[in-house]
Amino acid sequence: MSEDKSGESSEATASELPPVRFHWKPLVVITVVLATAYTALAWYGNRGFTDLELKAAGIAVFLCWLGSVLGLIPPMFLRGPEQGIVGVLAGMFFRMFVPLGGAFAFHRLDEQMRDAHILYFMLGFFLLALIVDTILAVKLVKAQFSTQNTKTDN
Repeated sequence: MSEDKSGESSEATASELPPVRFHWKPLVVITVVLATAYTALAWYGNRGFTDLELKAAGIAVFLCWLGSVLGLIPPMFLRGPEQGIVGVLAGMFFRMFVPLGGAFAFHRLDEQMRDAHILYFMLGFFLLALIVDTILAVKLVKAQFSTQNTKTDN
């Protein structure tokens, strides 16, 4: 008899969670923001930067974009009140490790990238991506909480 009650409570808990949805809008937002930032840098530095420096900036913005996209995936798929914060923290691992680890590897292994100051470009794009990514991740978690609260209120 107690087995039936525990089965009912786990079914009720599973049905209360919102369905897993892939949110493409945050990915588009971070792509547009970083593409605009790189375009502005390339336009501004067209005369002041060498081709190698623009290549280093391109690698830096790509690594930031990749880290941002990978960092937005855990908050999308980890659901529930406790899992929202876990998703944001798991996303922070990707958001920080991919760009900073990649730039450090390029800096240490490629002398041309070191001379092109890839770390400076990385830090600029990383700060921009971190601000936008954090706002987007918090909005994802808030949307999950509001969806869950409206379903439990009914």
